[in-house]
Amino acid sequence: MLGIVGYGGFVASAAALCLTPGIDTVYILTRTVAGGRAEGLASALGINTGLVVHTLLVAAGLSLVLAASPVAFGAIKVAGAAYLVVMGARSVVGALRGDATSFSALGERDGDAAGGAARAGTLRTYAQGVLTNVLNPKIILFFLALLPQFVATPNPYGPLPFLALGLTYVALSTLWTVVIVAVAAPFSGLLRRSPRAGRVTGVVSGLVYVALGAMIFLT
Repeated sequence: MLGIVGYGGFVASAAALCLTPGIDTVYILTRTVAGGRAEGLASALGINTGLVVHTLLVAAGLSLVLAASPVAFGAIKVAGAAYLVVMGARSVVGALRGDATSFSALGERDGDAAGGAARAGTLRTYAQGVLTNVLNPKIILFFLALLPQFVATPNPYGPLPFLALGLTYVALSTLWTVVIVAVAAPFSGLLRRSPRAGRVTGVVSGLVYVALGAMIFLT
């Protein structure tokens, strides 16, 4: 099928890898606990959109070019690490100042302003998820290592088998990340009932982002 070898084995491997905790899992879990179900789902959608981008890059052969270039790969690594560290620092500073950043706080505002702020916040969270995944060099290496193992050689179908395998992984990842959000969201509601707990959660979330940035930098 489309030059794919051992599709069932790929599905089993991809499912096992989705269940293995990684940077994306920790990121979505943290965003859900800190911001609630809406923020968690927006983060999950952003992360999986990033996986679609990586799939397209592998299919086009661009990921191989990036991985083979120390300068390009290093630039992505530094950008991804810096992005998470900046997000973490802003979260910590905002929590210490007592800024209202959660969707529960937005919901307390009036009428259209609340709806507009919530939509803007959702889009911002989605975009952050996309960037967090796209700028993760470990995902580039992961897709380059995994997908070619299940593509026949020679490959007469061009990018099609890579697209099919990558999108299969995205589908499995989306299902798993939605489960993560569903499990973590109730804890967010409990924490956000207490302003003090909310501030502590914001600080912890920020420190987690900084730690994730350090992990990417050390890749």
